[in-house]
Amino acid sequence: MMNLLVVLTLAALTIAPAEAQTTTPTAPVLSSANDAVNIARAGVDPSLRDHLVSVYGIGTPAAIQTWWVIFYDPSVLSHGRAVTVNNGQIARTYEAKGGVVYSNFLIFANSQVTGTGPALAAAQNYAAEHALAYDNVRALLRVTSINQAFRWRVQLLNGSTSKGFVFVNASDGTFAMYAPPSSISTKGGTGTGGVAGDARRAANDVKNTFLGIGGDLQEFFTGERTVDQ
Repeated sequence: MMNLLVVLTLAALTIAPAEAQTTTPTAPVLSSANDAVNIARAGVDPSLRDHLVSVYGIGTPAAIQTWWVIFYDPSVLSHGRAVTVNNGQIARTYEAKGGVVYSNFLIFANSQVTGTGPALAAAQNYAAEHALAYDNVRALLRVTSINQAFRWRVQLLNGSTSKGFVFVNASDGTFAMYAPPSSISTKGGTGTGGVAGDARRAANDVKNTFLGIGGDLQEFFTGERTVDQ
């Protein structure tokens, strides 16, 4: 009997009380653009994996939570195959239907995709210097013309209100320019040709990227259209 009591006592000591057992909640897995593309590649045919046409993400000023990666796929009407990457995992693969037909002249390779860290940092620095309050971002890497500069376009939003766009060179993460939410006016010269030139380029960049595409911007860049289905 004594031996049995000793065994039971030792067993009780090795079991933690129920109230002491805690479960650490699993934190969301945050992916860089490179990680998202590598994950998304597993969701498409091998022949498509190095033919990107758009990388788009939404998240906080410091990190992107959800990515939409679109590959050039001539087998579908839109020529776009979209993969949603959420919390580091593929959530969905589907034909992109954002109201555009993607061109094989605007393809870029996986090696050209850089991490969003420098782009988000550049956006944070610009916002801090110019007192722009924002709490979420939309980051886009895409070209709409052959001669367009290859840049991250980080839209700053406070709730749903746009605070403008910070353009960051994709090659080295350096700040390129800022475009306000509204169209940039270059009327009434200021005598600063460089600034005016940058303003015109920024205006054209915004116009080519965000205007004249029909539907909601997020629907366009994610390749999803649900409002008319």
